[in-house]
Amino acid sequence: MEINKARFYKIVYDTTFEEHERFNIGTYKEKKLHIMMKRYFEENEDYHEVPTCGFIADIRRGDAITEIETSGFTGLKPKLEAYFPDYRVTLVHPLVGRKYVSWIDPETREFSPRKRSPKKEGAYELLFEMVYILPFVAEKKLTVLGPVLEMDEYRLLDGWSRDRKRGSHRFERVPTDLLDMIELSTDEDYRRYLPDTLGERFTAKDFRTAAHLADYPARAILKVFAARGVIAEAGKEGRSMTYARA
Repeated sequence: MEINKARFYKIVYDTTFEEHERFNIGTYKEKKLHIMMKRYFEENEDYHEVPTCGFIADIRRGDAITEIETSGFTGLKPKLEAYFPDYRVTLVHPLVGRKYVSWIDPETREFSPRKRSPKKEGAYELLFEMVYILPFVAEKKLTVLGPVLEMDEYRLLDGWSRDRKRGSHRFERVPTDLLDMIELSTDEDYRRYLPDTLGERFTAKDFRTAAHLADYPARAILKVFAARGVIAEAGKEGRSMTYARA
C-alpha cells in the first residue's frame, strides 16, 4: 500500500488542533491516534462507525471493513467470525518506528521535556499480534497493515514508584510522521519475513537466532507462519520440532 504523506500530515494537523473531548486529563474517550488512523484510511466520515453484524465497524465501505486496533488483536475473534466470509477485512495496527516521551504531572499539568525512547517496532511485532487470530490467518480476504509511525507519547506521572513512572498510565499518543507501511496480504508478503539465512529445514532456535528474537515471540510467529501455510512441520531433530518452507 502506497503512503500518502501529504494527506497524513494534514490529518495530523487538523486532528491535533481541533476541539476534541478526549484531550482532557482524566477523560478516557476515543484517542487521537485512533481518530487519525480512521481518517487516513477513510477520508469520508460517513463510512466511520457503521453497525455491522452486531458490532460497530470502524470503517465499512461496501463489502470492505477496516478495523483500527491501536492496542493489539486480543478479543478480535468474535468480530472476525461475524465479518467473514461476507466481508473483506483489513486490520490496522500502528507500530512505533520512532518515539519521544513526555511526562505530565496531573496535579500541576506541567510537561517534562520530550526524550527519545529506544522502543522500535516492525514486521515481527505485527506478526506476533496475529497469534491471537490464528483461525483467520489463512483467510484470503484478510489484510493486515502496520503503519510505522514517528510519534509523541504523553504519560501521566501517576504511578506507584517514587518517581511516579512505574505503573503510570499512557495519556495520549500523537503521530508526527508516517515512516513506512508493512502489509501482510499475500503468501509472499509472509515469506519475506522468513530470513534467507534459514536452511531448508530449521528449528525454532534457528529462526529465533536468524530473526534476532526472544524465544516466546519466535515460537508464536512460527505458529502464524504455519497457520498461513508458508511453513510446515517436518519432523523432529532430537527433541526439537523442525520446519520446512512450504
